[in-house]
Amino acid sequence: MERAARGRVSISEFLADFQRAVRPGRRTAASPGYRQGILAAMPEFTPAEAKTLSQCVTRFTDAFRRDVADVIRREFRGYEPPEVTELIGQLSLLGRQLELRQPHVPIHETQGPLLKRILIDLRRDSATAIEEPLQKAVNADTIRHLRREIHALEQLMAAPWFAATRALQVPRLTDYMSIRHAEAVLPEAPPLRPREYDEKFHILEAPGLFLPDLAHYRARCALRGAAIAVAFIDIDDFKAFNVQHTETAVDLHVLPPLMESIEAHVFGHGHAYRFGGDEYMVTLPNATRAWAVDFLRALQARLARRRYRRVERAPTISAGLCVADVDCFLTDREIQGRANLAKNHAKATEKGRIATYDGELFRPEDLVLA
Repeated sequence: MERAARGRVSISEFLADFQRAVRPGRRTAASPGYRQGILAAMPEFTPAEAKTLSQCVTRFTDAFRRDVADVIRREFRGYEPPEVTELIGQLSLLGRQLELRQPHVPIHETQGPLLKRILIDLRRDSATAIEEPLQKAVNADTIRHLRREIHALEQLMAAPWFAATRALQVPRLTDYMSIRHAEAVLPEAPPLRPREYDEKFHILEAPGLFLPDLAHYRARCALRGAAIAVAFIDIDDFKAFNVQHTETAVDLHVLPPLMESIEAHVFGHGHAYRFGGDEYMVTLPNATRAWAVDFLRALQARLARRRYRRVERAPTISAGLCVADVDCFLTDREIQGRANLAKNHAKATEKGRIATYDGELFRPEDLVLA
């Protein structure tokens, strides 16, 4: 499959290869192992999986037409870029493949990146849609009912082909117009709310601002192809620290200067929020994983240099880091949860360290110390 190695094949090339592969009775001049080699490179799905994927393709196509293709035609007097036309054709072909009635539905290897892009976008959208109902649910059957679509998508994403495939970068509005004009025609990003500070110390921002802020910056970062980093910070051995110095002394002499150091360090780069006596969240828009790790290490060093009244040994912090790029399938609330999980991993493995995820699946087994 030399053409596949070069990138996306044309529709005519795709049809020729795919028809040779799926018609067992057809004889060609190709070698006897040609069809077997083609199919070995193709993801295969059961009829039930193919039906789920077919519905995903339809939803993705509708969204792409509405948010990209139709907007470009409207803004540029009927013009449709050739790559947009090509993608719509590829989506149509992918849908036709998934409608094949056979025990195992093969997908051409060149369609893997497009299929991964569809699963990423649909999984994130579907998970976001059920977050509010899930917050209300207490019955296990209700929760299973709400998560049934997400569960089906996650099973598909757990297959080896998904991890081995790079998601296709589909045409975006910013490929054809400036960011300012793209923001004007797209649905507006959730606005930043007026700033509020935590009720007890009035130093860091209130926890209720975290998720709205994350939604705002994530939407604006996505438009620019940028990632956003979220860190969950926890003071090590805080209970023992309270016992040793008393809660009154810690609240008076330790926490205010510590939070002032966090606020000063984050100022101009993002936002810091107080979630509890010893737990803090940080959002860092337009941050890569390497930059965010260095930033958190610098924060640890800054806190280590800080001096506190009546406290000989400065407290240390552990941090969990979750970096969400434009291909991240997690919801905002899930990003928060993954950062929390990473923080727990750091504290359980080696306190005073930063833990983050290796890879794009954000599983517990992907956690590593940075």
